[in-house]
Amino acid sequence: MKSKYTPLVKLKKKELDKCEQEVIKANRAFQDATNALEDSYLFLATLSLPSSGSIGELLQIQSIITAQHQTIEENTQALAMTTAHQLQTKRRFKKAMIEYEKFNYLQTQELNAYQAKIKKEEAKMLDEIGVITYKSEPV
Repeated sequence: MKSKYTPLVKLKKKELDKCEQEVIKANRAFQDATNALEDSYLFLATLSLPSSGSIGELLQIQSIITAQHQTIEENTQALAMTTAHQLQTKRRFKKAMIEYEKFNYLQTQELNAYQAKIKKEEAKMLDEIGVITYKSEPV
């Protein structure tokens, strides 16, 4: 049975599903950013300054370490952005969930009221049938 809230419930369900997909994407992006930052730190940990060799090798390693520090800073910023985006999508999902639940509750209440009305009418009709059959039976 359809109610006046059925189209709204379907619309809110679609919005909820869309928000859920956005949350999944945001979580995946957060995980990717976290992994990239961890990888940057691990790579930096493997680098060490040579104890002997030419000045060119020292400068080369030093520039690689500097570049890695810059990469770590970029990954830290990316992680901060994905964290903010993740929180934003979670808030949007929560709001969509509340909206969906609200209209779903209203639809359920309307359907329950309709069922109660139908039961009352059926009981009334059965009472009328009982009275008619009682009066028509010979005593």
